[in-house]
Amino acid sequence: MNSNDLKSKLSRFDQHISSSKKRSAESRPPDHYRLLAERLGGELVTNYTGVYCLVNTHYTRRYRHGQAGQATAPAPDSLDRSAFTVQEQPGRVATSSLLFIDTETTGLGGVGAVAFLVGCGSWVDGEFEVRQYLMPDYADETAMLETVLAELGTDRTLVTYNGAAFDLPLLRARMIVNRVSRDIPMADHIDLLHSARRLFRRRLADCSLTNVERELFDFHREDDVPGYLIPSIYFDWLSGRRLDGMADVLEHNRLDIVSLWFLADHISRAFESDGASLDEADDLHSLARVYARRRDNEKVVGLYSRIDELSGGRSQPDVALFHAQAFKRAGDWEQAVRLWRGLCNREGREAYWANLELAKYYEHQSGDFERAYYHAQMATSICPYGPNHRSGLNRRLKRLTCKKKRNGDI
Repeated sequence: MNSNDLKSKLSRFDQHISSSKKRSAESRPPDHYRLLAERLGGELVTNYTGVYCLVNTHYTRRYRHGQAGQATAPAPDSLDRSAFTVQEQPGRVATSSLLFIDTETTGLGGVGAVAFLVGCGSWVDGEFEVRQYLMPDYADETAMLETVLAELGTDRTLVTYNGAAFDLPLLRARMIVNRVSRDIPMADHIDLLHSARRLFRRRLADCSLTNVERELFDFHREDDVPGYLIPSIYFDWLSGRRLDGMADVLEHNRLDIVSLWFLADHISRAFESDGASLDEADDLHSLARVYARRRDNEKVVGLYSRIDELSGGRSQPDVALFHAQAFKRAGDWEQAVRLWRGLCNREGREAYWANLELAKYYEHQSGDFERAYYHAQMATSICPYGPNHRSGLNRRLKRLTCKKKRNGDI
């Protein structure tokens, strides 16, 4: 094929695309599209690639999400950036830059999965606004994705729940397939699933968003459509123009997005207040573990009094051992020894470590070799580990025996 033939073919192809775009923009949306928008309280929007349905919902400051009342007051200007990371990340993220995203899809993954509904939430003029983009049919996917792309930008911080593993890769894949964009532009991404697990997984075995909102905000969804039914509801619309349940799907998506805002604000407040906004011992301990990973031992130590108070002075063995080590690092031997003594006569690994730490303390800090020998023996008798630990304990016992002899204890 010579260059003139190639140019001719490309020209005809370009004319075909241009005429298709023009026909798409000038064509009248089908009647069932208009019915869809009417029943959902939305509007049909046409662009050069097709049609999508837009549903706007505003949540005023008087809105209450369960018992959480943050929406009754103005949203904070910014959130603590390090609240959403493992390591401390200085700075704050502006609330106005946050874009909360949640998708509803035709499946849980794979080549055929499509996001037929994309919800975007943000603060606009003092109200929380949710904009939902719904594609009436597969032919309109590009039209919807073009508009979703306009929501994004390098000045936006995206907020999702498991979006790093699911929503964003799916959106990116569909944008590539539809030649909309090769990447999802953003300034940053906050995946609240990981943030929620860091703070609440100890207390909440189930960290699904619906369970988190129920436990944290006392928000109970009424007649919420189960996630596994959502694809079939959309397929019913595609195959039979049936709208049963479609409004419930949009409500499910809206509530997910609103919960993301409340969760982000709740987690940020926990770090900003150094745990003062939390009222569960397990959550405070989880916060202390984050501070420990950041090597902020002062904050770890500062949290224990509230943990002890909330647990009625009966902290779980692993919690007591963890904080005993924090007191040890802070040089507060009195508190550390008190916690180790409370553990040394129990069963399990915590008792082993408590006895070992007491043996070290009495040997090196107080010079009480008799007590050090006793706790070393206790540690040896309950040691749950292998030969390396036992070998170290035997050496400790021999050394303590020599010290006792020199001290006249034997």
